[in-house]
Amino acid sequence: MRTTVLGILLLCSIGVVETQAAYDHQYSDWQRILIAYTHEGRVNYMALKGRDSDLKASIQTIESLSKGEYESFNTKQKMVFWINAYNIGVTKTIVDNYPIKRGFNIKALAYPANSIQQISNVWYTPVLSSLEQQVSLNDIENKFLRPEFKDPRVHFAIVCASIGCPVIRSEAYTAEKLDQQLSEQIRKFLNDHQKARYNNLKDVLYLSLIFKWFSEDFKQMGGVIVFIKKYAPADLFNGLSEQTRIEWLGYNWSLNEKQK
Repeated sequence: MRTTVLGILLLCSIGVVETQAAYDHQYSDWQRILIAYTHEGRVNYMALKGRDSDLKASIQTIESLSKGEYESFNTKQKMVFWINAYNIGVTKTIVDNYPIKRGFNIKALAYPANSIQQISNVWYTPVLSSLEQQVSLNDIENKFLRPEFKDPRVHFAIVCASIGCPVIRSEAYTAEKLDQQLSEQIRKFLNDHQKARYNNLKDVLYLSLIFKWFSEDFKQMGGVIVFIKKYAPADLFNGLSEQTRIEWLGYNWSLNEKQK
């Protein structure tokens, strides 16, 4: 009897290990979506709408994870999970509502007709079932990513389907490449003159509102100026100092759509 019980326990233990090992930390299904439907930071939502079944496997990867499995992840694996979850959730939201139509309220008039902001309650409506709970885009960003990791680099990885956002990568985030991917995202963002540029004659730094909206997050890395000097190409931001004046650029909420 004792041998039988021990055998059962051993099989159960093996089953748990296999379940944990089976989680796709490469997010292969999401990777295939990104390769097939994105180009230079734009997403072909029209094509993806016609093949939305392709998105279901990516969603399943996120929704299949249990709390126990998540707790076994290291910090980078956890961070990658939520970054990919956010981008998958946004893509699902756009596909579910595509083509986007302008709303009939005052707020709708403040944004482009094809903006994610036209979708009612878009940030707070549950979009995924994750870790055995319903989560919204706001939950992912402000209840998990920001407070759990306290890393302002995430703001250049999560993409809210708008041109003013960082561009979406044509590859999934993975723990092994996370630091490299985040650094590339930041540099790409700072190289875009619509999002960041420096006038050394006036000593004025023109910046995306992302740096203003989440200024508290950048303080832990020494502030916005220190953060930018760490990642920005020196030739573009030479002369930047703590005395530099910051002016905020407008934010483009138009859909980051690839037309063909």
